Amino acid sequence: MIAKEQHGAVKLLFNQLGYFGPALVAIILTLNLSTKSKAIKIKSYLPYIAVFAFIIIFAVLYGETYYEMRKDILLLENPIIILLALITVVYFIYQFVENKGNSAIDKLVNLPKTSIIMYVLAAAIYPILKFLGVLLSIKLFPTQFELPVINLIAIIPLFLFSIIFYAAIGEEVGWRGYALRKLQQKYNPFVSTLFIAIVWSIWHIGYFVLVENYSSQQIPSVVIWTIIATFFSTWFFNKTNGNILVLILFHASVNFAIMFAPHPIIVFGLHLILLIVVLITGSFFKKIEFDYDKSE
Repeated sequence: MIAKEQHGAVKLLFNQLGYFGPALVAIILTLNLSTKSKAIKIKSYLPYIAVFAFIIIFAVLYGETYYEMRKDILLLENPIIILLALITVVYFIYQFVENKGNSAIDKLVNLPKTSIIMYVLAAAIYPILKFLGVLLSIKLFPTQFELPVINLIAIIPLFLFSIIFYAAIGEEVGWRGYALRKLQQKYNPFVSTLFIAIVWSIWHIGYFVLVENYSSQQIPSVVIWTIIATFFSTWFFNKTNGNILVLILFHASVNFAIMFAPHPIIVFGLHLILLIVVLITGSFFKKIEFDYDKSE
């Protein structure tokens, strides 16, 4: 609400603070409810401090131009952004690998040993799905759709940028790193996912109505996609023993794939097919237990 009335750097900072709401709540709850919170050292907070430092620097330097030009052009014209984003993401990952889940805060970003295939799948599955949807839309509705112009040089920088901005880190630390893990200690994946899907949908509606000025006709599609994405996310979480980096990559890929806009019917059909596959292969109705939960 505050961001909506602002502009430039201030608007950008408040937007990003909103994006990080789930992570901030997760940290606060962890500090208040964890029996091991007193043992938490400053190094547990350093990854988050690094991310916020990047956001502040970016907002101060590029807050005005951020809302006035395409993001790929902004990044390519200012390679320092790409370098800082790369350093921030690498440092974020390195710190949690180094901390090895020693404290309750560290466990919010669990990084168990995971097959490289899952990282690639998380980063690529949704953009590929949307791209195929565009090709199918062009085939079926040639007068309504055309292939978007894609700057191949900007693909990696845009993806890197999506990891820090657009809530990939800020949301996943909260929704999956805290909420999903805690819920699945008591309920099966289906019940846990459904609960998060409801809350996450409300959270998204608030943002899209208050900040993005979405109309009431657009809200159903937001809710449907959010529910489906919640099941996708739980599937990745459980298949990787709770690897939050995989979820961050998946979330970033979803935001990155916004450049592809297939026909709504095709989008719904592709999502439905993938959702069915996820439900069949995800063991959603059997309570599961993670190794790192046993130590709590």
